Amino acid sequence: MMRAALWLLLLFALAVLLVLAARFDQGYVLIVYPPWRMEMSFLFAVVFATIWFFLAYAVLRILRVTLRLPGEVKAWRAERRRREAENIVCQATAALLAGDAAESRRLADQALGSEAVPLAALVAARAALELGDRAAAQGYLARVEPGSGQMEATRQALLRRLAQP
Repeated sequence: MMRAALWLLLLFALAVLLVLAARFDQGYVLIVYPPWRMEMSFLFAVVFATIWFFLAYAVLRILRVTLRLPGEVKAWRAERRRREAENIVCQATAALLAGDAAESRRLADQALGSEAVPLAALVAARAALELGDRAAAQGYLARVEPGSGQMEATRQALLRRLAQP
């Protein structure tokens, strides 16, 4: 609110300065482009140049936003796909915890189809093991790269379980 009041005060001060300058304006600007000749007051030339500056600035800003738009849309769509895949992985995990391994595997496959999510591969591998499909579980685990932390611990536990007869 205070910022808007300061801008309004500055605008009024500029308007007063413009009126004062107009009263004492004695100069003129002469623009010659053969065969034409244009003469205008100095104040009008300054206002005219200022308006052209702001118009050019606005056009350049609009052009910049327009040229950036395809990249921003592409990034937004990728982010949306990632969020949807993560949501599906959460549903797959909930289905696995509820004991519905078939639904969990179907959802994890769906998440893997849209986005490469390591957790989806782990959930699908666990669901495949629950369903007794060891070959599919091994295929899912091959999609998970070795790393560190809880994901690696889960991967190692699933590999140990797969090695059991």
